[in-house]
Amino acid sequence: MIENLKTKYEVIEKSPRLYKINIENNQLLNCVDFLKSNGFITLVQISCTDWIEDEIFSLNYNFTTSLRDINLLVQYDINRVDEKVKSLQDIYPQAQVMERDLHEMYGIEFVGNDTLGDFALEDWGDIPPLRREFDTLAFVNENYSFKDGRDDNKDVKAETKRRKAEAKKQKEQEDLSDGN
Repeated sequence: MIENLKTKYEVIEKSPRLYKINIENNQLLNCVDFLKSNGFITLVQISCTDWIEDEIFSLNYNFTTSLRDINLLVQYDINRVDEKVKSLQDIYPQAQVMERDLHEMYGIEFVGNDTLGDFALEDWGDIPPLRREFDTLAFVNENYSFKDGRDDNKDVKAETKRRKAEAKKQKEQEDLSDGN
């Protein structure tokens, strides 16, 4: 199986059961067709890494065989702005949900996937939240109010220190009572 891949792609062995190939975006559908016809029957995951400094997203497709004995990572880079990716849902139906997630969290357009509307974030109008330029703290401060004096609004470090001191005191008391 890996030997067949080596006839078309530069295959990098990451470990005895994990291999990786890098491709260009225009090779995606041909590569995936080739993988499926060569025993990689399951698309396990699609993930994304945001390389904001290089102005790219690295898309990573993880495939496995029916025996789950070989895993293959297919990686390619796309521009962070205005690049569209072909959907894999016609080849691997489970890609539909994964692509919806990546669309919502990173803003990536998947051509051929007509379900790219709201998925988990209803009526979201801000920068996709997993893009590195998204400021989580600013978003929280602008959209949520925190009330002083609430029982659940505690300083984490101070509360941890208090609980440790309390546990230590209780242990000391138990040790004293065991010694009597």
